[in-house]
Amino acid sequence: DADSAAAAMGINCGSWCDPRDIPGMAHFLEHMMFLGTEKYPEENDYSSYLNQHGGFSNAFTSSETTVFYFTVDSKFLENSLDRFSWFFKKPLFNAGATDREINAIDSEHKQYLQSDFRRLYEVLKAQSNTEHPFSMFATGDKTTLGKPDIRDRLVDFHNS
Repeated sequence: DADSAAAAMGINCGSWCDPRDIPGMAHFLEHMMFLGTEKYPEENDYSSYLNQHGGFSNAFTSSETTVFYFTVDSKFLENSLDRFSWFFKKPLFNAGATDREINAIDSEHKQYLQSDFRRLYEVLKAQSNTEHPFSMFATGDKTTLGKPDIRDRLVDFHNS
């Protein structure tokens, strides 16, 4: 019997799936998935439940995939999996959290600007074929995501 348990879900959608006019959409989707579901509508229900039971969660968006994962005390795995599964069934994409999550993404992007590795990576991307999604801005920021209809576009992106 293990003390802790973990689970992950990888989705075949990453930054290379971003619409050309909204770089960072997949990353934005990753952020918004954590903010309530039809069955568990409270914005912090998932993270609170995991924290109360010795766990945590996180996610990352790569070029071709987005991965969500968590750990929790093994006695609470079944309930954790139920909460986790609803991200993928019926996320709410809470409209009230849109600006806050865009600001969080913008803050992440600004942190990346200080990284030599990231700057070299952006130089490589700038030299690549502009028709290939590798050349696109992947993280997103206030400029790319700060559109008046961004939540509607997010829902459309999720449903596609």
